Amino acid sequence: MNMKKIIISLFILFFLTGCFNYKELNDYAIVTGVAIDKKDGKYEVSTLISNAPKSSTDNTSSESQIVVYSGTGKSVFEAFKDIGLTTPKELYLNSFSILVLSEETARDGLNNVIDFFLRYSSSRNKFFVIISKNNKAKDILKITTHLTNFPSQGITDNIKSTTHLQGIINNISFDELTSTILRSGVNPVINSITIEGNIKSGSSTENLETSSPKAYVKLGNLAIFKEDKLVDWASKEESLGINTINNKIEERYLDVDYKDGYVVVDTTSFKTDIKVSVKNNKPIVNINLSGEGKIYEVKGDINLKYNNVIKELEDKCNKLIISNVRKAIKLAIKNKTDIFGFGLRFYQNYPKFYEKVKDNWEDNLENIEINVKSNLILKNKVSSKNSLEVTHEK
Repeated sequence: MNMKKIIISLFILFFLTGCFNYKELNDYAIVTGVAIDKKDGKYEVSTLISNAPKSSTDNTSSESQIVVYSGTGKSVFEAFKDIGLTTPKELYLNSFSILVLSEETARDGLNNVIDFFLRYSSSRNKFFVIISKNNKAKDILKITTHLTNFPSQGITDNIKSTTHLQGIINNISFDELTSTILRSGVNPVINSITIEGNIKSGSSTENLETSSPKAYVKLGNLAIFKEDKLVDWASKEESLGINTINNKIEERYLDVDYKDGYVVVDTTSFKTDIKVSVKNNKPIVNINLSGEGKIYEVKGDINLKYNNVIKELEDKCNKLIISNVRKAIKLAIKNKTDIFGFGLRFYQNYPKFYEKVKDNWEDNLENIEINVKSNLILKNKVSSKNSLEVTHEK
């Protein structure tokens, strides 16, 4: 009986350890980033691939750790297949972290791109999406950096680290982008990225051999979409306003002019509360903003010991926040795109009303009554310290 169990166990183990269609890792080209441009009316897809050493005995000191392969086609799928004619290994897309789209690709519409990655079973769909501004998307993948092994990793890490620290950054994954485009009453916004410096030098190993890189990539302001198409670029102030309304800001800094100097305030626990209502068949949106602030820098003759000075600074901070929000709303109205999801809120809370107005909703954004209130409070110990100029005069 014991022998029978042993035989059965070995039989099961044999099939469990085997794998139909099994391939060695070395048979794959590991894709860490994907870029999509438009070229002569076709898609140009570029893949950033980690370049593993050919053997442990090779001298790879001058060998690049990355390689970018590109292919073209009338569809995204065909462009990927075209890459297969160049790379000696099968592309492995399950681990890539960033999808860079050119401005032309985004303006033409993202439906075909989204459709491909939704259907392609080897893609995890957890990667970030970003729009290349003023540069080809594939050039973004080529810029090397000192702090990470691969450009795609550097971009991804930058998005993650700055999302909660910079008010203009809005990390959006492919899944989030897809769900936003598919929902009624809301349109997506996606961060931009640019190249600063010389592209050719930035994509060579020389960029890693100097303490002052010849080129680097920099996250930028938001790209504004209407359905799946890019329609406009937001300014820094407008991007701050958009993220404020969309409750995407945990921390941001405010540079406030005061008398002959200025005060720099860093916000914490920043929250946005939005409530919608309908009165006399008119849609109303009430936006209430709140948070706390810390004074981190003071320039000029500003005495922070006085409560009236703190109150004046609070008022200036709140006016600046409301100004950013108003600029963002004006941008949305100009482009007739609901990037704040107001329509979605009315659909959820007043479905019968929204059903009647949804066909012309974005054409009539200017008819919504939008009220904005901000209550940022300066209430930390740092705020009580005077500037050095005031202290020096005593």
